[in-house]
Amino acid sequence: MKLTHRILAAVLALATCFSLFTVTASAKKFAKKINTNLGVKTQYEYEANNPSWLRQLIVKENMLSVDGIVTEKALYPVSKYPYVTDAPSFKEEVAEYAKYYTLDEESQRAAYIYVFQQLGAMSIIADPEATDQTKAEWLREQGIIITPEQEEDPDSIFMISALYALWKNDFFYVIEGERITIPPGTKLEAALMMYMVALGDDDRSLLAFVNKYFNITEIISLEDYVYYTCLFALYTNGYVSSREIVTIPRNEAFRRLAVMSISNAGISVDVNTATDEEIQIKYMAAMLGTQYNVTLDPDSTFKANRAKTLHYYIIQRMAYEDKKLAISSSKYTYEQAFDIVLKKTNRFDLEKEFYSDIYEYDVHLDHFRELLYINPTPIDNAYMTVKINDQKVNLNQYAKIPLNSDPTQLILINVQYKGENKESTTYRLNVYQGTTPSDDKDVTGIISNVGQDIIPNLNNTVTPSYDYLDPTLTLQNAVNTPPAQILHINEQGQLVDSQGNVISDSVKESLPAGFGYILGADGIVTIGKLDDITTTADSSTQPGIDTEQIKTIVIYFSAFLVVAAMIGGYAYYRMTVKRRRTKSVKKTDKDKKKKEKKK
Repeated sequence: MKLTHRILAAVLALATCFSLFTVTASAKKFAKKINTNLGVKTQYEYEANNPSWLRQLIVKENMLSVDGIVTEKALYPVSKYPYVTDAPSFKEEVAEYAKYYTLDEESQRAAYIYVFQQLGAMSIIADPEATDQTKAEWLREQGIIITPEQEEDPDSIFMISALYALWKNDFFYVIEGERITIPPGTKLEAALMMYMVALGDDDRSLLAFVNKYFNITEIISLEDYVYYTCLFALYTNGYVSSREIVTIPRNEAFRRLAVMSISNAGISVDVNTATDEEIQIKYMAAMLGTQYNVTLDPDSTFKANRAKTLHYYIIQRMAYEDKKLAISSSKYTYEQAFDIVLKKTNRFDLEKEFYSDIYEYDVHLDHFRELLYINPTPIDNAYMTVKINDQKVNLNQYAKIPLNSDPTQLILINVQYKGENKESTTYRLNVYQGTTPSDDKDVTGIISNVGQDIIPNLNNTVTPSYDYLDPTLTLQNAVNTPPAQILHINEQGQLVDSQGNVISDSVKESLPAGFGYILGADGIVTIGKLDDITTTADSSTQPGIDTEQIKTIVIYFSAFLVVAAMIGGYAYYRMTVKRRRTKSVKKTDKDKKKKEKKK
């Protein structure tokens, strides 16, 4: 692969690495956003996860209404260090961003490798034990051509892992509800591009666009995908006319997309007169400003980057934009300035959610409750025992925990790992009882208010009846759950099936996002969680896949390719300019030598 083509391929990573995953990975102290054990979020970085940690802890105040079912309680971490980073780590992070946003070849290469590594890591959902060899063998069984040389090439290995993760987990079926067809005999890169193009309506619009203007029915190379996505973005945003599309070469398309990105960040730039140096300066200001949600002046950004004080400049902007605090570099050291922002703003606060390595949380109830519903999910179900207030509970299910009238109550969750190396972790929940009576309205007509027997008790599991389908619990655990189909609400508010046949004459209200009315094989209508229905209805779909998470991954993955095109194109543009200048200098030197020789 030529160097310029390799750079175009390398762009795949940049926007994902630094828009979806922050670069706290460079910090020595604080945790990576993406852990080798997916789904485990930690405050600090570890060489290995503690097997007695919980992967997830969900607390719900009420489970007998739709609102209660879909609402998780915020967990307020109680930690000696309630922040996500410190001054040295933030400085390292900004330096990493600055390095990538200058678009040097080395950073492109590192980012390219990183993104496929992250996509490949999703294969843990389908098969945690899969090796590179078994992934390649499985893809060959599907008819994909993978050469022995590709199994030794690092870039190809990551492409193998990425395609395996997407295909093995059947992401396309989860999103579109149908199977993807990749013809046997398709080469590795082409297959990966075909899978990505097939995902999402945006990419289908892209194919229609490419077919209309270039008479192309398939996109089978990464560089073509990036180029056509770039043109599509420019066209849909009004930056090029339909007459111009086929006349714009790759480097010019990438340059225009860079200018579009800068303009979208609120920085003025002229596509016709901007030099590559100007684009570089303004692009860094635009991207860093977007990353940290501040407004950066391009000239000040350039000077701070040259002086290696970008981290200080960004901290100053945070302080001013959040609290109108003017921090002078002559008065405060960087560490002092960072501490001001840390304590005066919420820029670096821990999120109000669960961290596996934080063992205490505050939970504030909205109303006075006699019960609390807790679902603790261990990292691994094997060899695990979970107790809540010294009573054993069923794994991956909600347990009803009785509450009294005390203003504050302590709930202890003990997790014991009984594998080869026995470990134990205890989590503390400080529950602050609500004072006002509940105003929840029970779900009637479809879900009956049966109370005690629906949620598994602390010591036994009760199989729910089909006239109550708890969407967060029963679909995957109920015995002999009948096949189900999702119903829709027509203009009259009636429930209809996929063919439009009326199932119920009564008027039904729309449910919260992610939930729907379900018709079972026994003719009973229930409320169900749509992603659980999808998972249960098709046994080939792997359990535990979260549809919303997958949709988010696919949406981001498609979106960052548009942004990434600009990055690679600009790198290509700079290299082209550099080569031209080099040739010009060599030619000038050569002419000078000829003149001197004649003299």
